Amino acid sequence: MTACWTQTDLDWLRQFMAVDSVSPLEGGRIAATRQAQEVFLAGASARGFQVRHYGSPTVRSMTSGEIPMPVRRALAAAPDTFLDAQPSLVVAMGDPAPPERRLVINFHVDTVGPHVEPRLDGDILHGRGAVDDKGPGVAAAVGVAAAFAADPSLARRIEVMLTSVPGEEGGAMGVLGTRWLVRQGYTGRLMLFAEPTGGRVMDACTAAMTPRLRVLGEGSTDDHPADAHNATVALGFLADHLVRAVGPRAADLGAKLCVAGLHTGTAHNRVYGEGELLLNIAYRDQASAETLGHELERAVDEARDVFAKAHLGNPFTARLVDDWDRVVRLDWLKRGLPVLDNRDPEMEDLLAAAGFPRHDGLADGSAFTCDAIWAGGPGRYVAVCGPGRLDDNGAHTAAEWVRVGDLATYARQIRDLVVRFGAHVPTQ
Repeated sequence: MTACWTQTDLDWLRQFMAVDSVSPLEGGRIAATRQAQEVFLAGASARGFQVRHYGSPTVRSMTSGEIPMPVRRALAAAPDTFLDAQPSLVVAMGDPAPPERRLVINFHVDTVGPHVEPRLDGDILHGRGAVDDKGPGVAAAVGVAAAFAADPSLARRIEVMLTSVPGEEGGAMGVLGTRWLVRQGYTGRLMLFAEPTGGRVMDACTAAMTPRLRVLGEGSTDDHPADAHNATVALGFLADHLVRAVGPRAADLGAKLCVAGLHTGTAHNRVYGEGELLLNIAYRDQASAETLGHELERAVDEARDVFAKAHLGNPFTARLVDDWDRVVRLDWLKRGLPVLDNRDPEMEDLLAAAGFPRHDGLADGSAFTCDAIWAGGPGRYVAVCGPGRLDDNGAHTAAEWVRVGDLATYARQIRDLVVRFGAHVPTQ
């Protein structure tokens, strides 16, 4: 077998990580996505990959109700430039083949902020994208190239695609890249998402919906606090009320309710009449999502009367009580996203033989949301599997890292998986 992972591969990854491709939805440079894709493309081309697709989704494909609010805002702010600056790249080895003889490996090129420059300390590679998700993507590419170098006949039997996508972070939820590519037919018998799972296969992913509560009223100074619609009081009450009303039901349904950011202002001598409260609800099936969505809306409706009763006779909140229906608003930043939950004993055995055992992430709560939610469909098995772990390796923190040895192991296992896939799938 051809050796996996050399100093040249590590240098490629460090160059890739050095590109500050923080999601533009998190304040990153809009042009950085394409710059990162060019670095990945140069390394992939040097290893024998061919380009199958390099382009962006259409504006028309971004008009459905499932497009999250952060994407809609970005499109509204830069309708002529945003999508063009967020291309997806598909590279492949092997002759073009039908989906039943195709293996697709997906990873995302965008990162969370802030950018952290790559730094090597012995076997530990620090920096943004080390484990989420540039490291796994490069390691997968190295493994695929090693498989085809070891057995050139694979090229006549199977096609292996790598999809390098934008729009996984920043609340984009995969609609800019993975969702678009799947709908364009870049699918396969086995679709592997190279996200950090500790090398275990997870074939179920949660999805999330994000309700936003806003107060759009009038503020005042501390000299006349009774003249304002006190957004801080209203949103603080709503945070407590909703976690009490919806939290237990979410737990019963195996969902995760996160009462997230609440913002009105920072001054000590003002009553803020405007502000917002964000929640996030991760769910494991559509029935639970529908139930929790309805229960949250009902709890918001009930909040008006509960608040009025609690503040009866209070002059400092009287205006808020009187105008509650006019100034308190609920909307959804994202809603209606699909989940992933699929099984395939044939592909599970193939993955296990390559060193990727299946793990039931729904059973122990370790399942998470990623682009794989868009990939399910007839004739394909969708699995999430990569080196490192989101929590243990500091993904989304300033301390993100990965062991170079873990990347090398992943590259070797991907090489073995490609060889086994080539031996397994029908040739006609």
